[in-house]
Amino acid sequence: MGKIECEICEKEFTSILGLSKHNSQKHHMCAEETYIEYELKGIKPTCKCGCGEEVNFLSIKKGYVEFVRGHASRINNNWGHNLKAMEKSKETQRLMHESGDLKMWNDGLTIDDPRVRDNIDKVMANPNRSKKISDALSDVPKSEEHKQKLSNIANIRWSDPKEREAQRFRRLKYFRTSQSRKRSKLEQFFDDLLTNMGIKFESSYSVDGYLYDFYISEYNTLIEVDGDWYHFNENVHSLPLSPIQKNTIQNDKKKNKVAKSNNITLLRFWEYDINNNLDDVITKLKEFL
Repeated sequence: MGKIECEICEKEFTSILGLSKHNSQKHHMCAEETYIEYELKGIKPTCKCGCGEEVNFLSIKKGYVEFVRGHASRINNNWGHNLKAMEKSKETQRLMHESGDLKMWNDGLTIDDPRVRDNIDKVMANPNRSKKISDALSDVPKSEEHKQKLSNIANIRWSDPKEREAQRFRRLKYFRTSQSRKRSKLEQFFDDLLTNMGIKFESSYSVDGYLYDFYISEYNTLIEVDGDWYHFNENVHSLPLSPIQKNTIQNDKKKNKVAKSNNITLLRFWEYDINNNLDDVITKLKEFL
């Protein structure tokens, strides 16, 4: 048997066990550190299944285990890697469930049961859940029955005023944090106009969950620049109103009430006037400000 020399003090030993005891007493090295340094040449092993996870150290004589607990089956049984085996297992479980030989833990339970509710919350909290579902359904055509089911669910959901109000705040938060809301050319033009006039303002200002184009804090004044078609300028466009125009008009009425209830002055300017009567727009701004 060859001798092993301590690399620190050059003392020789007949076994790795003796060297380990010496390192522990004289150089404050644990058995695992000695094993890595002298047996593995400084390279700490990882699970042989290829997952990259570190394995457990047993002793100076036995060294490390080969696999992380449970990972040996990935190699020996190919579990989790053999697609045919996984599909066969799914089919077997499905048939057993249909025949009644396999009972699911939540059979007979409703969403009111706290165990079901807790399980749903855990599933929904998975940050990768939506992406996995999206990837799995990518390019998969929906059946007409599925489309109708989605339509019915959406109609029931959005018939609830509370849900519509909650969605409005969610969309507002999304616009504010993602900065994905593209500003129109009209808004950008008015932005430049206010800047050239030396007026300090905030863009996309929120009041009670409603987003306004501009807010001038010095004068507690909100400004909306209204596109002629979307907001229906009756001096430019004629009836009948489109569904989009009807929705925009109703939303404008709500925004007027919100501004008034918060004691904030609201000024509105039409696209036509900004493009064709700019002097009048500037005069009106100066009168109010």
